[in-house]
Amino acid sequence: MTTQLSTTTGAADQVRDTTTPTDPGGRARAYLDDADLGQGLPFARLLRTELRKTVDTRAGRWLLIVIVAVTALAMGLMMWLGREDGADYPTLLLAAVTPQAVLLPVLGILTAASEWSQRTALVTFTQEPRRLRVMAAKSLAAVLLGLVVVAVTIVLAGLAHVASAGLAGGDVDLSLPGHVYGGVVVLQLIYVLMGVAFGAMLLNVPLAIAGFFVLPVLVNIVSMTVGWVSERAAWIDQTIAQTPFMALDAAPTGEQWAQLGVTSIWWVVVPMAIGLWRVARREVK
Repeated sequence: MTTQLSTTTGAADQVRDTTTPTDPGGRARAYLDDADLGQGLPFARLLRTELRKTVDTRAGRWLLIVIVAVTALAMGLMMWLGREDGADYPTLLLAAVTPQAVLLPVLGILTAASEWSQRTALVTFTQEPRRLRVMAAKSLAAVLLGLVVVAVTIVLAGLAHVASAGLAGGDVDLSLPGHVYGGVVVLQLIYVLMGVAFGAMLLNVPLAIAGFFVLPVLVNIVSMTVGWVSERAAWIDQTIAQTPFMALDAAPTGEQWAQLGVTSIWWVVVPMAIGLWRVARREVK
């Protein structure tokens, strides 16, 4: 009995010893040092841990800084171009969310794959051996952070429009069709989850980032050059399927929603399923 207790205590001390702060190489911190070994962690604690990892690691913190900087730059450019009459609200909002659609998925990739690249997965899965719960926490953390970014962007776009209209002496008009708000939120969440899916599927940050950006381009090229694919491009190519959701003049039709759902299966659900299977079976070193 004494030997067993000593062994368990030693294992716990060994796990806690591995939870070091971020080193100069950007290794992620582990915040799970107070868990009961063998019993797993409450999901709320897992979620808080994953949220902290997105902002406390060097890569995650700099990515958020870049997102803020690029968003401000995009809106500043639109304000400059519309300085005579004032930049309108829809233009500012769409200009801000466009670069975010490129950068937010990288945050999802980092959330899902960085631990495997930085060799901290051993600590995480020692504290919480139910790997799918960990992946659920990672996915939800990425989604929540994406929602916060979108909400802040909507507010900043409104403030930028008010400032631009005031400087130009124009009228303030914050009206925007409801389907545009819905499109912005839905598309950004799809992009974030796609990043998580690619990160989980490839379990390597550089490879996942390359795959995320290269594969859609290749599919887009094929859809424009191959006749059979071109006729069905809206059901295969996510770029084509998502275009109606950013239009100001008309809300998406039922068929366009169906096309978005089908393309989301190819680009989010299938990679996520493969990724969860890999995470559940891969040996942790």
